[in-house]
Amino acid sequence: MNRVIALIDMDCFYVQVEQQLAPEFLGKPCGVAQYYTWKGGGLIAVNYEARAFGVKRGMRGETAKELCPDFHVFHVQEVNGKACLTKYRNGSSDVFRVLNSLCKCVEKASIDEAYLDLTDDVQQLKAQKFKVDGNKLPTTHLAGYTSVTDDERRDVLRKWLGQDQDSDDQDSYDMNEDNYDLALGAYLVENIREKIKEQTGYNCSAGIARNKILAKLCCGFNKPKKQTILTPTDVDNIFEKMPLKKLQSLGGKFGEHLMEKLKVNYIGDIKKYALDELQTTLGEKEGFWLYNACRGIETGSVVNRQLCKSIGASKNFPGQTRLDTTDKVRLWLKNLAEEVVDRLEKDRIENKRRVKLLTVSFTSENDETYARSCPISEYSCEKFVNECYKLLTRFNIVKTPTNKWTPAIINLGISASKFYDCSQTTSVIELFAKQLTKQKQTTQMVNEQEIMSTTRSSETTNIEFDDDDDILNEDDDNWDCGEIFMQDAPIDEVIDQQDGIQQQSSSSITRMQRIRDDPEFRKKFPMADYEGESFFEKMRHVPVEEPRKKMVKDFTLFGAVSNGHSFFAKYKDEQEEIHKEERETIVVDEESKETIQNNIFDKPSITRLKKSEPQQFLDPYLTSTTSSTAMNYSKEDYVQCSKCLKDILCWEFSQHEDYHMAYDLHQQENKPIVTLPLIITKTTAKKKLAQKRTIQTNSTTATAHGPMDTFLKRPKL
Repeated sequence: MNRVIALIDMDCFYVQVEQQLAPEFLGKPCGVAQYYTWKGGGLIAVNYEARAFGVKRGMRGETAKELCPDFHVFHVQEVNGKACLTKYRNGSSDVFRVLNSLCKCVEKASIDEAYLDLTDDVQQLKAQKFKVDGNKLPTTHLAGYTSVTDDERRDVLRKWLGQDQDSDDQDSYDMNEDNYDLALGAYLVENIREKIKEQTGYNCSAGIARNKILAKLCCGFNKPKKQTILTPTDVDNIFEKMPLKKLQSLGGKFGEHLMEKLKVNYIGDIKKYALDELQTTLGEKEGFWLYNACRGIETGSVVNRQLCKSIGASKNFPGQTRLDTTDKVRLWLKNLAEEVVDRLEKDRIENKRRVKLLTVSFTSENDETYARSCPISEYSCEKFVNECYKLLTRFNIVKTPTNKWTPAIINLGISASKFYDCSQTTSVIELFAKQLTKQKQTTQMVNEQEIMSTTRSSETTNIEFDDDDDILNEDDDNWDCGEIFMQDAPIDEVIDQQDGIQQQSSSSITRMQRIRDDPEFRKKFPMADYEGESFFEKMRHVPVEEPRKKMVKDFTLFGAVSNGHSFFAKYKDEQEEIHKEERETIVVDEESKETIQNNIFDKPSITRLKKSEPQQFLDPYLTSTTSSTAMNYSKEDYVQCSKCLKDILCWEFSQHEDYHMAYDLHQQENKPIVTLPLIITKTTAKKKLAQKRTIQTNSTTATAHGPMDTFLKRPKL
């Protein structure tokens, strides 16, 4: 498929940007000069009003005013000792925003140039059998045709379109396929340029051709505010008298090298060389490209890219301003790095991308140019300066620790490239903030769970709530301490389910607080006043009444019988008594050990709480007077335990399994050795002595007021 490519080029773009900021100079001869003010500064842009007086780029401002007294010079803004082009970049962004809204494929060629691939749009117009006449191309010119007046231009265009000059009938067109495609492309570009003018106020010119080289070439044939079409049939005629430097990529040293090597001055002169001759002289790649370019053939596609591929800053240091000390080098590295980092941060925010390669380049006073690169992971001015300085120090031939830099630097630049998408990544600061928030929520959830567990453990009977208070389900009657303890969720589970639990816990805490604030409730359950204490400390404040003593009556998991004291207090008393008395500890055989374990680790029967006689202060909260053990259940309500073969209520089966797990863990931890006081069996005197020495050593280290681990773990022998 034949392509239709257009190049949009802004007319004297820098001057237009300055004139929009200072409208009083619109339509007047103006130019933009470098920030150096010597002799008015060097002109880097001149509008067409000033060119009419002979003013050209490269002139000094004072010289331009001699040619044009009304000439006005705008100076580029200076920041950190170098030019700041921010205002021009912002104007370029406005232009490309319009182009992106009108064309599917836009390639940014420079700050004021863009390639457009109009092939698909042209095919859509062809499918609609859209006709183009001269009136729809008011600023379009044909390359190779000289037209002085607008009437002459219109006549040439109508003839090229194949339209009868004496008829406006659109059916009278007689165009070939190539001309028809380019005419449709010119019609689209006319509309695009008009939109740019309406939305940004900037004027532009354009070139329409079959490839990028030809579009770039013909764009400059008719300026400003005009556009030019270059057809394939006119290429040979134009190239015969077209200077070689006019062709893209041949305007610099490479073009000069070709003119000297091939002895040519015009593009058409290269056609006399065969392909193998050009490849032998210039190389395979360059020779093949030049062979096609001089015939108007180019296959490079328009890449849909509106963003720059690199961001950088550089500065020249001619004459006495050259960088010949380390202090000067570091100073200008800092100035350049500040600009690059600032632009990179803006680019990251606007385009959601980051760079990963930093390059520093320089030209020495010996006219030698070098560039070195390193990876970067953060946008920091100090980091950029240090990395670039490390790369440059190897080129300083002065190895002694002095301030001198040799050879001096006359051009220094820093650039960042190799962009990657960072829209899905998260910064380190955001990760830390998210983790802190999660930890705070987790801590809050754990505290709420502790409050709920403590409150529920203090209830010895069911409590009747209002209809809107649905804290406890109907199956949750007759709570006991063991059940509450087993139902406390571990922290890991709380973290995983914190999103679902948080709202439920918050509302539950509010309803439970209304109950706990009841004066009668606090009078009977004083543990509610000890908010800051642990679970076991709160339990110490609960008065032990006769009915409640049965709560832990048969809790003999570790051989401790509760007589109003907690398990840990009982264990502590036994240990103190053992340390005071003289005892003999031995290792028992497997048969004796099994017998002892069966006696000590008797299966617990944690009795559920039985409600005491109804009391007046609890009347508002009572729901039933029958405990779970006293009620009659059907066989379907029981599940047989596979380990102990007992029938367990289905809603208590989870608690029962927890008991077996705790029992098994305890057996595994204490399986090899069982330590019991005052148990004597037959064994050798040698084992007795060794065992006695070991237990005596451990006894001296365990005091009556040791840490909690002393009461929870038996000493290892």
